[in-house]
Amino acid sequence: MEATRKEVLRFDDLTPYLLLKNGNYLYKVPFRGGWAVLKVYYGSRGLLETWSKSLGNVLFEGQTSYLPKTRRRMERECLALWARHGFRTMRVYDDVEVEAPPSQCPPGGYLLLEYVEAPTLEQYLRDPERPQEEKLSVYERWVAEWSRRHAVAEREREPRLMHENGDAGHVFILEDGGFLWFDFEMVYRSRSKVREYLGHEIIQYLWHLLRNTPPELHEPLLEATVRAYSDRERLAFAPRVFLDPPRLLMRVARGIDARRKRGRKPTSKYNVARRLRAKLEAAGP
Repeated sequence: MEATRKEVLRFDDLTPYLLLKNGNYLYKVPFRGGWAVLKVYYGSRGLLETWSKSLGNVLFEGQTSYLPKTRRRMERECLALWARHGFRTMRVYDDVEVEAPPSQCPPGGYLLLEYVEAPTLEQYLRDPERPQEEKLSVYERWVAEWSRRHAVAEREREPRLMHENGDAGHVFILEDGGFLWFDFEMVYRSRSKVREYLGHEIIQYLWHLLRNTPPELHEPLLEATVRAYSDRERLAFAPRVFLDPPRLLMRVARGIDARRKRGRKPTSKYNVARRLRAKLEAAGP
């Protein structure tokens, strides 16, 4: 049987379409009367930096490699896995082959993704034109979906359902009221530490939110998190990841880090963990 021929998208030069350079190269390219995102994993960091970052991720952080082929493979796996569990992600155009100068787009080193025009959760919560009640309503709906994903990840012991690069800038709010998650290049590796990874993700998201939203929203966001998150025990475990980690070596490392200048800042993840713990205690069982 003859293989189905792929649609070919050709570019003599991708420079005019550059959208973002952040380690990778992201291009907003014309496609089928609209746009698509061309994500090239052979990115803007040099070879030495790429290898050193990869070694740090693998040896010290317990993550997958930072090398381009691994990042592309993991993102592709996560996009399919999340979608299979009912979480909206960007469509991948596997039926399209991109031809461009190899120096800009190495063969096999890219994904062609759906282009989405929508505010991120961070942008939505920062919008001064939106009333606080509306923001908190949307946020609570997002927390409900967030906690549903955590439940699936914990049940299946699936680290690929973690949002390792999780923050409010990597979630779109769609016109239909749904949420679209993106940026899945890196994944934690151990299936035995999924609950710990979940706790880290919870504090990571809250830390990012409290750094990037108006101060008057901080307490309401923490209170809304406690109200809307479906599993109180899992949520209560999250502060432990930073304040009293279950593993000895991590406990020592966190203790040292917490005493450093960045650890003492009001906006540090340690203080976010303390604030979440205080809100949980105030809310009661």
